[in-house]
Amino acid sequence: MTFKKFTYTILISTIVLAANAQEVLINLSSYPIPKTDNNTKASLYKAKSILELPFFDDFARPTVFPTDELWESSDVLCNLNYAINPPTIGVATFDAINRKGELYEWLSTTPQGADTLTSLPINLVYPASDSIYLSFSFQPRGLGIDPTDRDSLVLELWDEVQTKWVRAWSASYTKDSLRQKNILNKKFKKVESDTLHKTFHNAIICIEDEGFLTSNFKFRFINYASIADNSTVPSIRGNTDHWHIDMVYINKDRYFEDTIFNDVAFSRPIKNLMINYTSVPWSHFSSAYSSEFPSPLKINTYYKNLGPITWLVSIKFNVYDLSGLKPDSLFPGGGDNINPYQEYFYSRYFDLSFKSAWQDSAKYSIQSIITLFNTPKSTIPAHFVYNDTISRTIEFHNYYSYDDGSAEMGYGIFGEGTIGATVAQKFYNYKADTLKGIMIYFNRIYNDANDKPFRLMVWDDDNGKPGNIIYQKNSVRPKFTDSLNKYSVYRIDPTAIPIGNFYIGWMKETQDALNVGFDMNADNKSRLFFNKDGDWENTQQEGTLMIRPIFGKMHQIPTNVTPNPTNQNISIYPNPAKDNIFIKVDNATEIATIQIINSVGNVVLSQTYYNQEPINIQNIPPGFYIVKVCPQKGKCITSKLLIVR
Repeated sequence: MTFKKFTYTILISTIVLAANAQEVLINLSSYPIPKTDNNTKASLYKAKSILELPFFDDFARPTVFPTDELWESSDVLCNLNYAINPPTIGVATFDAINRKGELYEWLSTTPQGADTLTSLPINLVYPASDSIYLSFSFQPRGLGIDPTDRDSLVLELWDEVQTKWVRAWSASYTKDSLRQKNILNKKFKKVESDTLHKTFHNAIICIEDEGFLTSNFKFRFINYASIADNSTVPSIRGNTDHWHIDMVYINKDRYFEDTIFNDVAFSRPIKNLMINYTSVPWSHFSSAYSSEFPSPLKINTYYKNLGPITWLVSIKFNVYDLSGLKPDSLFPGGGDNINPYQEYFYSRYFDLSFKSAWQDSAKYSIQSIITLFNTPKSTIPAHFVYNDTISRTIEFHNYYSYDDGSAEMGYGIFGEGTIGATVAQKFYNYKADTLKGIMIYFNRIYNDANDKPFRLMVWDDDNGKPGNIIYQKNSVRPKFTDSLNKYSVYRIDPTAIPIGNFYIGWMKETQDALNVGFDMNADNKSRLFFNKDGDWENTQQEGTLMIRPIFGKMHQIPTNVTPNPTNQNISIYPNPAKDNIFIKVDNATEIATIQIINSVGNVVLSQTYYNQEPINIQNIPPGFYIVKVCPQKGKCITSKLLIVR
């Protein structure tokens, strides 16, 4: 670790901060959760009251919380960003936070039960000789915070005979040691390494006791967590104890070494398409395009062969204009043999012009799909289908951003001598315009102890560092939200920003850390500066401060929809709908394509249709959707649909 002028970084879950002024990374007391419920997500089949084997979940569904097809309601978070190198895309993360983004009120410095994930009832009426095993993969910490040596991840099974939960397995972790206790099968394992937090570890349990082999078998994971003992520093007292699980699998005819899956799956999310930013204002897009988008564009995908079989695999790509102006762009990918247990990287170059039916914004969904050659879709187990598809939604509205919308840490400056200290993040403005506001994502701290006044600041450029103050607003306070991409928005007096570098940030009015969201998946430390003694210095932290400048109008929804040039109208009935819908497009009789898109931009249904033929929506959960119809002739048309049950 590099020291500069007595400024350094520590993980406050394990070390109590000294009084000296310091940069700090703060463990989260909340997670930016999209205001989306499982019931707004599409599924291939309806939930059953009693599940049948096999039971499998790799948390690859595009849901915020574990699917209610397999699990009871839970505060465990499904995400793409918190784990390191998971077996497949998506994990379930356990921490000390409920789904409202608040620390569990009963937690203390002594470990207590925090997040719980409980399965729905499963039919296990089988003889013990059928060799039923439960397996899963898990990782401590990842990009989060180390569990303390007293904290643990626990698996419990429901014993129908004794009518109680029975502890079957547990794991504990220190920075260089991981201990597994298979209590049920009397197997114990200890591993020592300094990279344990970057690895997924396998666990497997044999289920053979009569109390478990019933029609009402259930199991649950619980993490026992504690909060940091920083009572003298309340503004940095936050969340600890991160565990991530993946590949939860129960089936018969298994054995203790059976942790291999014959499947090819995406292993990482689609990365950002832009060179520097994750978003630019739509009104600046044409000025920024040549600098931010390589020509041709490139989509990078990562996928793994999880088993011992060589597969012939192809990747295809779909690009959907969610404004409805342009037809979908389909890009086939090449095929290749995928060797056992290998991770592969595939890039697809393509030409794409970004346009929108909205005058002030644009929104696109990019989708990639794995196809196994010479493998009929009907032969692929249903539980593997979700990890074959990944998507990324990109939106251009009224702000510049570097972050991906997820905060894995919080950033701040704390200690004596930091009153008046400043933090600034550099942005390059591609078009002379007026800065109207600043968006900041604040992580919550225990008892909202970081709710302290600060000064909102804007600087011009001085040879690559913040220069003169061109705007400041005194005694501003953090605003807390619990929604992804719904940052706190601060209006400022209109401030002219020329083409070139400028800086936004804050000046401290107390010694407390403000705990601004910090994205660990995008490294922009060269653009993040702090100043506590008169000199601007680059941060030593690899990540991105979640702060965004706003240009143009201050609203956050698409407006001024351009009239459809075909003068076609779309009718959907019934609306609200339950089982089937009918779509009528004026002056359209030919075959067209229809897509139903959920609230986060994922396509949940795509098919061809004839005007006014019935479309089955029984497998789409209740919620609001966008219906996009693209006739063979003319422009695509969109409308809203409400599904109710």
